[in-house]
Amino acid sequence: MNYVTIKTENHTIFNFEDISKVIGTLNPSNIAKLLDSIELTANPRKSKINKITNAIQETLELTPEYMVFKSKGLLLSTGECEPLERGRFKMRVEDDVTDGLLDGGHNMLAIGMFFLKKYFESNDVEEPLEYRRIRRWDDFLNVWSSYRSEIDNVIAELDFLVPIEIIYPAPGKEDIFADKVFEISDARNNNHSLSSGTKADHKGYYDILKESLDPQLNDKVEWKDGDIDKSVKRNDVVSLALIPLIALQRHNRLDKDFRKINPTMIYNSKEKCVEAYSLLIEKYTNDDGELELPKVVENAFKLMHDIPRFFDLVYKYFPEYYNSRQGSFGRISSVSQKKDKDDKVIKGYYKTSFYNLKLDYRYPPAFMIPIIVSFNELIKIDGDNVSWKIANMEGFIENNLKNHCGMLISTIKDNHYDSQSVGKSSAAYKGMEMELGLAELKINQGFEMS
Repeated sequence: MNYVTIKTENHTIFNFEDISKVIGTLNPSNIAKLLDSIELTANPRKSKINKITNAIQETLELTPEYMVFKSKGLLLSTGECEPLERGRFKMRVEDDVTDGLLDGGHNMLAIGMFFLKKYFESNDVEEPLEYRRIRRWDDFLNVWSSYRSEIDNVIAELDFLVPIEIIYPAPGKEDIFADKVFEISDARNNNHSLSSGTKADHKGYYDILKESLDPQLNDKVEWKDGDIDKSVKRNDVVSLALIPLIALQRHNRLDKDFRKINPTMIYNSKEKCVEAYSLLIEKYTNDDGELELPKVVENAFKLMHDIPRFFDLVYKYFPEYYNSRQGSFGRISSVSQKKDKDDKVIKGYYKTSFYNLKLDYRYPPAFMIPIIVSFNELIKIDGDNVSWKIANMEGFIENNLKNHCGMLISTIKDNHYDSQSVGKSSAAYKGMEMELGLAELKINQGFEMS
């Protein structure tokens, strides 16, 4: 078990029926202990440098004696807390759900930055580039660890107090506490309302998706708001996860009370996709908070290992599909091509969203979204088994799909190349589903090679 012991300057303990609460203050040395040991995993949002952190540092610099009054402080949560003598508290700091900082991330970041600044000043050195490049919590932790062993003497000379609250479960109420931690965090962060996606991630709703995705892609997803260096948006992944659910719904394999998924929603309302996904997970979560997905739903989500890659492939090849119909894709006003100083197209300049495949064109995804969403027509459900009806899907996308996009390309032209109209056109999705259904029959009956 990982524990940290901190000493409060002043404190009061309140014992309620389910949760106990400590209110007190911390000096700089004990805040440094927290910087060493706690994470923001229990906090659904990662803190970043902004005008709030700048204002906190200004208070610490100019009027440190008023920090205890100006700041609402830190809210710590821990599944285990042992009050000791002389205002000390021993806290567990290892559980991602219950242990950590629930509120006050900007305070922690600003104070940590202030500690480093004072260290550089005391050594009469210019702030290094790595310090000046700190933008978010993860950046700070990397710099903090580099200087931590040298900074204690500087911190000990600082004089200010920060309010702190510690909440922990009453004996025998650990399960109740775990359920309530997120609600408390959400309420305390309500000055910056959390997105529904971040709430869902904190509740573990996306665990099944994380298990299903290609690990290489999963590491790129910004599951939590503020995750640093993540190139893939969470909502883009979650919206694609509705595609196999459409197939299940068509075969009456989802809970009958689950609202019918409108395919156009995957393009025009990713936030509604997130809400729909969360409602599905809640449908299959029991009263003890345990997820009990039917096997067929679990297997359907496993197709998410393939769907983002198929998305990238369709996006890459769609200009070729279009041009094969006597079109000129590059002349569409919303299509971009990078050219050199001699006005020649730079091949492979752009990259796809998920796997960074090289592209010659960048264009609104709405032009090809009806194709990828209509892949629900190519999903086979046999008992609890869920698979692709076409054995070589990548070969189909590269070699055959262009023969089955005529109706979609006509829709693009009929809508005067307005991508928004195409992405929201129910006719585009229905047309592609019909085309893909026919394509699958031809391939599996031997009339067309994939």
